[in-house]
Amino acid sequence: MAARPRTVDAEPLPESDRVGELAHPRDRQDLFGHAAAARTLAAAARSGRLHHAWIIAGPKGIGKATLAWRFARALLAHGGGKVPDDLSVPPDHPTARQLRALAHPDLVLVRRPWDVDRKRFRVELPVEEVRKLHGFFARHSSYGGARIAIIDAADDMSRSAQNALLKVLEEPPSSALLLLISHAPGGLLPTTRSRCRTLTLRRLDDETMEQAISALAPNIPQKERSLISALADGAPGRALELAETDAVAMYREISGLLSGLPRLNGARMFSLAEKIARAPAERGIAQFVTLLSQIEERVLRGAYATLPGVPGEDALLKHLRTVVPLDRWSQLWEELKLGAVRADDLNLDKKQLVLNTFFAVEAAASAARNG
Repeated sequence: MAARPRTVDAEPLPESDRVGELAHPRDRQDLFGHAAAARTLAAAARSGRLHHAWIIAGPKGIGKATLAWRFARALLAHGGGKVPDDLSVPPDHPTARQLRALAHPDLVLVRRPWDVDRKRFRVELPVEEVRKLHGFFARHSSYGGARIAIIDAADDMSRSAQNALLKVLEEPPSSALLLLISHAPGGLLPTTRSRCRTLTLRRLDDETMEQAISALAPNIPQKERSLISALADGAPGRALELAETDAVAMYREISGLLSGLPRLNGARMFSLAEKIARAPAERGIAQFVTLLSQIEERVLRGAYATLPGVPGEDALLKHLRTVVPLDRWSQLWEELKLGAVRADDLNLDKKQLVLNTFFAVEAAASAARNG
């Protein structure tokens, strides 16, 4: 898989819209699936009546940012009337080179900035970042075409940032285009959603996921590829993140621990908590919360509907439904998500969060057995 480009002179600042060392969406040429969504954008551009703001929605890692950058590249390279259905642009095209370097004068990227002093990303996308759009859209286009802003992710905007964005949405300048990438558009202000067209991307089918993983991460062994594809739930970006962070090993450790309920193996539990606490956040606690919450979600949803299966997980899910009632699993799922947010906001002990999570699961199993 492609690593981020590095310069000889200086290490680039981290980018909040990039996954680890993987290629940024602006660097990717291939779009796996979403052909209908691409045609929708292309037809809108060619019509001469392109709406000024779009929310590109869907699960994280589904390809939203890749589609947004692909559309922006095609629009700036070809002009609105000549955008092809597949939004393709040759990689050596001058516009493609400018966008890869974030050097195109008619495009601006708005995202959570890196806090140099605290060595972490800002928790929210602050209002001052959104206010930069006012000056950007006040200028004339350098090449006589569209002026494009990509906001990745719109969900990160603070309330004041969304209010600042409304000023642009309500009175859009000529040839302005805003592409808002959103994992959960329901969390945006209704006034924001009402001024945008929404284009929702759906999970990829198994065949397309196989093609995507084979192309983007060809070194993954076939045995792990099937598991990663299932855990990613139709989102190729999520699959790459899982591969890049060695999440398969963590998933197996979590599954192995849970299979021991109603009693958990203390040594294995403490070992996993130590490992998670030592790892960078995206490889450690964030991955733990995501993997465990997905297992809990499959416990709940699988009790009422047939879900796409994770290889080898059926027996575990049946066991978990036996040892802990479904209503308690629902509570544990909510507690895990709230605990993760609180730990991140207050910079709490990550090891203790892991241990407390497993202690709560074990207590729930014990209460169910004794009740």
